[in-house]
Amino acid sequence: MQVHISMYDLEGRFIKDIMDGKMAQGNYAVSAESRNMSNQFHVIRLSIDGVSHVMKFSSVTRGNAASAKLGGSIPEARLEKLAAVVDTLHATEPAHSLGITPIQAYTGTYDFTLTKTSTWNGDTAAFWGDTGKLKKAAGKIWCTFINRTNGAFADSQIYWCLGDFGTPIRLSDSSTIDISTSTAGRLYVMLGYKPAPPPDSSRPGNAVWDWEEHTCGNGGYNGNLTRVDAFGTPLSIRLHCTDGYDAARGEIYDVFYEPRQAIFDEYANEVPYQFTDQATIQAPYRIPDPGMTPNFSTGGLYAHYWDAYQASVGVTAGPYCGINDPVKSSGLHRHTLELPLAEQQNGKYHYLKAPCNFYSYFFHRRAILRLQYGFPYDDCYGFSSFIAHGNAQWLIIAVGY
Repeated sequence: MQVHISMYDLEGRFIKDIMDGKMAQGNYAVSAESRNMSNQFHVIRLSIDGVSHVMKFSSVTRGNAASAKLGGSIPEARLEKLAAVVDTLHATEPAHSLGITPIQAYTGTYDFTLTKTSTWNGDTAAFWGDTGKLKKAAGKIWCTFINRTNGAFADSQIYWCLGDFGTPIRLSDSSTIDISTSTAGRLYVMLGYKPAPPPDSSRPGNAVWDWEEHTCGNGGYNGNLTRVDAFGTPLSIRLHCTDGYDAARGEIYDVFYEPRQAIFDEYANEVPYQFTDQATIQAPYRIPDPGMTPNFSTGGLYAHYWDAYQASVGVTAGPYCGINDPVKSSGLHRHTLELPLAEQQNGKYHYLKAPCNFYSYFFHRRAILRLQYGFPYDDCYGFSSFIAHGNAQWLIIAVGY
């Protein structure tokens, strides 16, 4: 397991690294030297295989700062929630929340407790519905929209359309469309409002919408979901082909069955402080891609976030890894360019160190098979949500909220 332990002060300022390396599973006691440090509380951030946890300790208590058991999917450790002044050195598991209410006092003991926020019961078949009743015909690729907003919206409040100039159709009026000959198309979904054509120019900033994109022809489907621009609402797709091929991509089922605000809270808790702005800047309508926000744009607060790493691997790119090279771009976003090629192609080595694209990492962790488009070249080495197969028979788009 890749283990990284760092120390911060209560203002969230980095002090020093305590450990950074690969460790076998087991029990470890980690000592943090506190000489020449003020007698105040400090913060330890423990990251195991990219999943971070935070604990607080006083420099008065010399010796062991923290202990953890490296085994299973989550380390066993005594952790504490931190006040907002520490910003967002918190972490969550998908479909769980630790809350973001500040603790006013730095004294006392608090347990780090993840509370499950999803009511997902594990019934995948029920989620997709009776596929035997789906509309289908020889030589056609019928797409069916299904409402999985968990009661937040009725079918009469959900609209969909094909393409930027498509006519919005209420889901309660029709839920199917033949996309057999749809080339370079997008299927948009809009929740709670009906846009006036053309949809692309009429979607206000205070509305919830998202899309699937595809090219179809000669019986084949090539398509994906994407978070390259933003997270708008949970979406998943399932493609079935006459040769038996059946594949699903998009958000994991748990995400469809948790409160919408929980998704934004999880994001705020999980990502480092450089990325937390995306949780609020357009909330509750979307979580925008950081590269499309002021902080990571030219002249922005974090425009130079990747500069030192880019220099260390001999790459020159724009503020948000803006480089027209799939290997270099993906390597910067995933922080893997210094690794051997085999490790760059192995997902377990992605997003283990900063600087990296924690926005993309967040949505990969919440994606079926961890496959998602988190940045433009996320298909490099096959980690995007892209599906391509011939003999396509039907496609389902599940719409959440």
